[in-house]
Amino acid sequence: MKRTNGFRSGFTLIELLACQPKPWRRQARSAFTLIELLVVITIIGLLAAILIPSIAGALKSAKKARALGQIRDLDGAVKRYFAEYGKMPVLAGENGGADKLKTGAEQAKVIEILINSPKRADTNQNPKQIVFLDLDPTSFDEKTTDKMLDQLFLGTPYKDPWGNDYGILMDLNFDDAISNLPCITEPIRVKSAVYSGGENNNITAPPYKTW
Repeated sequence: MKRTNGFRSGFTLIELLACQPKPWRRQARSAFTLIELLVVITIIGLLAAILIPSIAGALKSAKKARALGQIRDLDGAVKRYFAEYGKMPVLAGENGGADKLKTGAEQAKVIEILINSPKRADTNQNPKQIVFLDLDPTSFDEKTTDKMLDQLFLGTPYKDPWGNDYGILMDLNFDDAISNLPCITEPIRVKSAVYSGGENNNITAPPYKTW
């Protein structure tokens, strides 16, 4: 610093050059470090371990609720048909015979009667053309009602959320009990009943049923 009359009036050139601040540069980062990647992977793993069981449980509960709702609707439709006509929704000649369990193509025929399918040639089983059961085509993996009706006409049965046939039990001899069928160990005092075998398709002890 220069001195004038004993006082310094400023810095000299050498002092200014000596005091020049060093430029500050921030080093650019081009990628995550290995530790950061490991931390992120660990967090994702923990979240997956927490969420996956919850999602699986929610899906299982949703299937159970859907099955219970559908078997109640189906059983209610059979009972409403009986209340209307005094017989079961089966083909001519079956009423008055032995009690039956309807699955497969036989179950599909029952469904056709209950939904009043226009594709059935035999309309005598539902002469009043009442729709006792309203089905969503997505239950048959179809987008339109016509496609669903085609499936039923070909004998494709109504299936539960696990892809197994719903079983329909009927008191066809009108003794106010259903007996001698593979899914029941003793007579049940109902006109009709419906079951779903669940995920394992257990028809000897169905987990979801209306009796």
